[in-house]
Amino acid sequence: MVNVVRIVITGDNHLNLYNQKLGSKLSERRARIGKAWSQTIKYAIENHADIYINTGDLFDQLSPRNPPRASVIEGFKQLQEAGISAYIVAGNHEVPSSEREGVSPHALLREAGLAHVFENRLEFEQRVENIGNVTVSIAGMSYNKNLAPKQDPLEDKSIPADSDLNIAILHYSIEDIAPPIWEEPRILKASIERNPQIQLYAMGHIHEHITTKIGDSHIVYPGGTEHYDFGECDKTTGFIVADYDEELSIEYVPIESQPMTQLKLHTSHLKHDSITESITTELTKSSDQDGLMQLVLEGELPFKKYTEIDFTEINRQGSEQNFYFEYIDKVKPTGEGLEFNSSEGLNPRKRLEETALEAIEKSTGDEKKLWQQAMSYAIEYYLKERDA
Repeated sequence: MVNVVRIVITGDNHLNLYNQKLGSKLSERRARIGKAWSQTIKYAIENHADIYINTGDLFDQLSPRNPPRASVIEGFKQLQEAGISAYIVAGNHEVPSSEREGVSPHALLREAGLAHVFENRLEFEQRVENIGNVTVSIAGMSYNKNLAPKQDPLEDKSIPADSDLNIAILHYSIEDIAPPIWEEPRILKASIERNPQIQLYAMGHIHEHITTKIGDSHIVYPGGTEHYDFGECDKTTGFIVADYDEELSIEYVPIESQPMTQLKLHTSHLKHDSITESITTELTKSSDQDGLMQLVLEGELPFKKYTEIDFTEINRQGSEQNFYFEYIDKVKPTGEGLEFNSSEGLNPRKRLEETALEAIEKSTGDEKKLWQQAMSYAIEYYLKERDA
């Protein structure tokens, strides 16, 4: 009879998250992120896992602060006391670019004897252990920041494997399956196909749960245990449990994350005669006192209507109704509705608006947005000074 080998796989936890915009809420947000990660430790112990794997970016930075370091030491110590072997690779957020930058923060786990840390970025390291009557090979290689965009980290590599269950731990995107977010190294499917001896690829880097196969090899991305930014607010958060009993079975275990919402409002769906109220009404519907909210305003709006938006009031209500609030202004003010009365001599406001609209028309992208904002501020200042 073959033992059932249970493996808990997590990654992209991003402890000690750096986000300057969170301001005074940063410490509490970090605590929530740490609490989510700690659920993977608790699950592994309570469900008698044999192996615990972290696929990289446990930390958000190369040099995290002491509190998250202490939490990680305590968590991995609990795993060790429960008889669970731990393995980890360094992700792109926590791996040094060169020896001059030192070592990854995982070195503290290695020095304490709490985990096997695969620090080599150029070649695979391998550990083999016996779990009952099953031999398990775990091979890992950390992220290499010095690879060129689109370069394959597995090019010409044969992943070591000589056991009943063979696992590879990596922190990269994979062609077609988990496309890269930007121009960066990525693993070709052909490289996976060239290493069919690996039954399980435990992957990090892509913040989305993905479970699939290439040939007979299982590919699993657990995704994050908490949302990293608003671009991920529609993604699930959790981790993977893999059971091996001559065959592999894969289960995704969700984790309840701190609520995060991205509310997109288009100007065509707003009441222009009461535009601020129209925005705050929708804002209230989607707010959560415990949640993080990003309001995105987009579309076109006559310039005069645009100047009627009370962004101070929107920010006040958003901040009161949510744990954290921010707004992104993508509205494009247009010249529609601007009327000029003919008069003799110089009309300062007319000249100001004409000059600004001409600059807006000739600019593109971020420069256009800056001119639009400049026009709003300039006219607001002119009217204030005129009426003073």
